[in-house]
Amino acid sequence: MKIIPLLMLLAFSVNAQLLSGGNLDVIKVGNVGISQGKIDSLVRQLAQAQAGGRNLPPEAMTQLRWVVVDQLVGQELLRAEIAKQGLKANVRKTDSLVNLFKRQYPDFNQELRRSGMTEAEFRRKVEDQILAEEILEKRVPSPKDPTDKEKRDYWEKHKHEAIINDSISGARIFLNIAKGENAQSIQDKKDILKGYAAQVRTKKASFPMLAAQFSDDPMAKREGGAMERFLPKDQGTEFVNATRNLKIGDISEPFIQGGNRVVIFMLAERNDGKFESYDLKIDYILRVEAEQRRMLAVKNYLDQLAKTYKVQYLNKDYTPPNAIGL
Repeated sequence: MKIIPLLMLLAFSVNAQLLSGGNLDVIKVGNVGISQGKIDSLVRQLAQAQAGGRNLPPEAMTQLRWVVVDQLVGQELLRAEIAKQGLKANVRKTDSLVNLFKRQYPDFNQELRRSGMTEAEFRRKVEDQILAEEILEKRVPSPKDPTDKEKRDYWEKHKHEAIINDSISGARIFLNIAKGENAQSIQDKKDILKGYAAQVRTKKASFPMLAAQFSDDPMAKREGGAMERFLPKDQGTEFVNATRNLKIGDISEPFIQGGNRVVIFMLAERNDGKFESYDLKIDYILRVEAEQRRMLAVKNYLDQLAKTYKVQYLNKDYTPPNAIGL
């Protein structure tokens, strides 16, 4: 089960009621109904956030529906467990998250009015989410960072699979240069990219997240700017010169590529057969594997809760494969 990030989910919860939809319940968790309209509204918003205005194919929309259904069912199961245990959210943490939303959404109060939600009701949603995260963390702790030994062990097991050649892999963020754009505007874009690189270096943001949000690459929203194994020379002399001396994990200075874009590139791998060149990629693989194991454990825990708080799926079109509680 994929968990939608905390703040994104809360933003969806605020806006979900802004879009009309059917009021017919298609799922029940205990005595709480989840309507078709609520699910469809969240799916549309999630699709818009991921596709940037483009239409997603039906298969992708179906997968988003399963994500939303799992999230809503899990949310209600955890809410029921929170009530049973009589848990209360930390006031300071709640205040901090509510204030964060107010800073991020200048029209926050207007959105509340449009959704028919009071600030007290929104605050309760924040409290529920905080407690849900705390319950999950207690029952299924987040994975620890991979150790050097774990990464070395993975390398020893898989190093025979390494393809040794001049190729590299990594990720990029680029901003397009419009025809006739002046030098100051181009410099401003370089400065913006320098700012993104600084955020990554100081661990205030991840490169894939920034690429998904800000890159002009239409594929970045889905792939985080990833560039799988390729030859630098195929990207042109400008790319080769800008990335030649990068070490694994380094981010290039902004450079102009092809005369029509400003680029930064983060090197993830040199395919030279040396462990050090694959360190970041191995780290990423181990983190993904650990997170997948955690998601399976979360699913198992929610299935246990579903035995206590009965889950009913009333419409096959809103019943995911391997649905919670089935």
